[in-house]
Amino acid sequence: MAITPEFGLAFDGKGGAKVLDLEEIPNKSERLMWIHLDYKDPENQEWLNEMHLDSRVIENLLDEDTSPRYFQKKRGILVVMRGINTQKSAEIDDMVALHMWIEKKRILTLSHRPIPAVRKVRSMLSKGQGPVSPSDCFIALAKIMTEHIERTITKIGDEVDELEEKVIEPESFRNKDVRKELGQLRHKIVGLRRYLVPQRDVAKVLRSVTHPVLTEENTNQLREIYLDMAKAVEDLNSARDHSTVTQEELDSKTNVSLNQTMYIMSIVIVIFTPLTFITGLLGANIGGIPFGDDSRGFFIVAVFLFFVALLQLSVLKKMRWF
Repeated sequence: MAITPEFGLAFDGKGGAKVLDLEEIPNKSERLMWIHLDYKDPENQEWLNEMHLDSRVIENLLDEDTSPRYFQKKRGILVVMRGINTQKSAEIDDMVALHMWIEKKRILTLSHRPIPAVRKVRSMLSKGQGPVSPSDCFIALAKIMTEHIERTITKIGDEVDELEEKVIEPESFRNKDVRKELGQLRHKIVGLRRYLVPQRDVAKVLRSVTHPVLTEENTNQLREIYLDMAKAVEDLNSARDHSTVTQEELDSKTNVSLNQTMYIMSIVIVIFTPLTFITGLLGANIGGIPFGDDSRGFFIVAVFLFFVALLQLSVLKKMRWF
């Protein structure tokens, strides 16, 4: 059977790892291993079925669209986490799923798209500075993914601050780019919260899990990861609230400008409506129109309309319209 995983490694217990031929893995069950697969590859799916895993575990490992989750079996722990997609063409909120099955002597990780945490931990192992066991590998992956999330949320907070400064500018409501950027940023925040809130809840449960797979040190490290995730979600909620206030400020400035424009138009309409009525009446094509035969008629009517406008302005000023 053709096996096409991304890689298979055997921990040497000193921070390094040796590349494994996955065809021989069933015969090396006593070694500490890390196997990373593409869950969309049919051959890998068939390979998982031969690893004698629980059907529920296999189902969750191969699930293409899943939120962060956790459950444990006697044999091991299944954790699904989401990491930041660092590809240049990708949206921040398009988070990549990493499915992990952690046993005492083996960790299986599955994803379909590149995850920086996987690449970094593998690089650490190649330098002899990586984890020494499957549970340590899980902790390293979770910690690096959380660090990437924290950096991303910090960047989002900075972007919200920059947009707020732009909105404070007097003519910001006329800048379509500001409104567009603010809308895109709020969309990112909503997309991130969809995964980070359940991921924080998973970390909250994991910090108090008692299982033979996890050492006491692992449990302490999971507590730290939970605290980091909780802070990240709090910062994201703060950025969401901040962006909402900024959006309301922008909408308020737009409404004020619109109201001022409508106010000026109302005054103009009030002034010109009587003048239009008078000129329309004088322009009627019937007999008896005043000054119709007088050479000074236009001048007299113009002066009369001028004084009518002045009278209206004085009345409006007295009524405190402006």
